[in-house]
Amino acid sequence: MGTLSAVSPNGQPPLEQRIRERIRSFDIPALLEQLARMGYRAADIEYRSQRTNVHQGHLVHDIQFLPPPNRRAVITVNVGLLSVQSLLPSFLLQALERQDNDRMELFLGYFDHLLLHARFAGLHPERDASLLPGWGETARHRLLLLRPNSPSTLHWLFSSVYPEAEISVRRELRRQQVPSTNLRLGTTTLGDTTSMGGFAYVPTGGMEVSIHCDEPWCGTGVPWSKEAPRRLFTRILPLLSERSLLLTTVLVLRDYESYARIEDDSYVGYDPLVFGEDVRHVVLFSDDTARYKPVDPNEPGPEIRRAG
Repeated sequence: MGTLSAVSPNGQPPLEQRIRERIRSFDIPALLEQLARMGYRAADIEYRSQRTNVHQGHLVHDIQFLPPPNRRAVITVNVGLLSVQSLLPSFLLQALERQDNDRMELFLGYFDHLLLHARFAGLHPERDASLLPGWGETARHRLLLLRPNSPSTLHWLFSSVYPEAEISVRRELRRQQVPSTNLRLGTTTLGDTTSMGGFAYVPTGGMEVSIHCDEPWCGTGVPWSKEAPRRLFTRILPLLSERSLLLTTVLVLRDYESYARIEDDSYVGYDPLVFGEDVRHVVLFSDDTARYKPVDPNEPGPEIRRAG
């Protein structure tokens, strides 16, 4: 059996060739992220505008991968100084058409690259620290301005963390336990101990968030029994820990492929019994978010402990 070649017939690696074949389907943020994963830094990317007088129906026109020692990616787009929507005056474009060489085009290309770089960086300014310094440090404060204890903000937050699932948020009334030590009747204190039982239950408003999943596995192939609590405890609860919110998070599994068994990857409450319900409700969290303490990311992720 022969070995597979890592280079396509035209000399380009298969990944770079596939990117160029489907380049008109890309948007700029996704393309830049893919190039970053391939090892291209911001200094290795050059922007050029497509020189045309005809309106184009796509943003990215072409991409070229130049080999070492001048390794870089040249992205040609249908916006910029030389495009049909150019900001240059018409007499300058006419003079550009009469040129016998490309000196003026190269001169304008320098400014074109700078303008296009600034324009595309502004699509996601949080990715560039020079545009919005301290964006990551102030993310929690901006979330507090959105009132994280409101249903709309919670729905937006959970939908961002669980894009594969359906999210439903509703208000709920729950009984909150409060201490009742040093009970006072008028001017008399009934001792310093828990003379009336030590605590009482007070009706308190809270939020219930349900994560509805149609499949037992998430998009990366990890079972929801591991992925759902991991996202909750590492990405959501740390943002809500600065404000008191009685939150209940429920994982709703509408479909499953196996039944509970005595194995390491089987969870009671997540994998149903043979004669169980078709829909599983698993409580991931039910407490005051202010009591939550951030966990060490190097520690093993939380596991499901309770089933409804």
